Amino acid sequence: MSVRKFSFLFFAFSVIAGFVGAIAGEWLIGTYYGVWPNILLMGAYFGQLAIFAGLFCLIAELITPIINGRSWRLEYSGLSWKVLVPSTLVMLFTAGLIFQFFYSLNFSSVKPPDDIVMVMDISDSMNKTDPHHESLKAAGKLISTMEPHHRASVISFNENASITKSMFNINDQTERTDAIDQINHLKASGSTDIGKALETALKEINHHQQAGRKPMVILFSDGYSELNLDTVVAPYQDKDIVINTIGMSKIDRGGAQLLKLIASRTGGSFYDVKKANELTSVFEKIYLENQDRLLVTERHGLFKDSLYLAVLRVTLMLLIGGLFGLALGILFDNRYLAKSYGITGLISGLLAGLVLELGLQDQMLSGFSYRLVAAILLTALTGLGTMIIPIREKFAGGTSRHTGGTEYSARGSSQKRESFNKGF
Repeated sequence: MSVRKFSFLFFAFSVIAGFVGAIAGEWLIGTYYGVWPNILLMGAYFGQLAIFAGLFCLIAELITPIINGRSWRLEYSGLSWKVLVPSTLVMLFTAGLIFQFFYSLNFSSVKPPDDIVMVMDISDSMNKTDPHHESLKAAGKLISTMEPHHRASVISFNENASITKSMFNINDQTERTDAIDQINHLKASGSTDIGKALETALKEINHHQQAGRKPMVILFSDGYSELNLDTVVAPYQDKDIVINTIGMSKIDRGGAQLLKLIASRTGGSFYDVKKANELTSVFEKIYLENQDRLLVTERHGLFKDSLYLAVLRVTLMLLIGGLFGLALGILFDNRYLAKSYGITGLISGLLAGLVLELGLQDQMLSGFSYRLVAAILLTALTGLGTMIIPIREKFAGGTSRHTGGTEYSARGSSQKRESFNKGF
């Protein structure tokens, strides 16, 4: 017969597993994004979440074997320990790696930037807001870490704007070293003219434009200047050139608003930096987020509103949810459990994908908040499979006693589970 089963401890432990896995995953992203390849990072993210889910659910069943029964704990729990790592960590690590690979592929019309133009404020106010020249160090660090096939250019400005380093190939070691040296020799003085800086940057882009290459601008400033916004940004809009802007929190409200408008009008993002020593990570963040994206983080710039990537993310998360359910079925070596958990796993994966896609792109809460909800959906909702989807249970040997288990025989330790022979 088919019955529904619910274990409060199983459910509680699966919620805890999602919470612990989300925290561990957040540490992985914060520590290794930009250091590890994205496919490896997402493999590790889902692999560790899966093993926490499997481990906590296994412990819950060992304490109170409601889902699998006492015969499972006495005779077959050892096998569950043996398959814990391959059925959770290994399987979901592999899935995360493969799915991130597909999510990184670009089959849409969106093209990431090839040429990065950095527009740096060197007005006198920088001596107060950035006394240790962290902005210049950040620009130099970005040049040293950019991909070899990219090109870069540096514009510096105060009341005037000049080309500090004209467009060069990143893979040219001599040019790269010279660019960093030119940046390090910049001195802060004078007032601020953002309009003139962006006009100079556009001339630099037009002069070095090559077919098939897409430019992007990173504008850093700590001040405000009068300009005709429509006139300045119109050429960038016509050429579909994104301007990402960085401002320091010490600038006045007018300056911050101006930088926000410049970014939003061109499809870019505005970053408010509280301390100058944060600038290096912000420059790298802009560069990384406009080159690629992670399956569990928000998309920025060019990829932000991609319908193709939105649908793909939800689809891939649906499949990951199904694999979470399959992992539990393999862990307890029962095909009926695998079916039950697999169905609720698909549902939880769909919901987790929608939470990530809709939540991360709206950004009403922190990114971790949505990843936490998604993780708990994958672990806890999947674990409710036996309550939502009835599972088959029978009395072994016809007249044998009911052991409280699911598809386990009561004839003794020498008899293998029917589900093992038929299902796995």
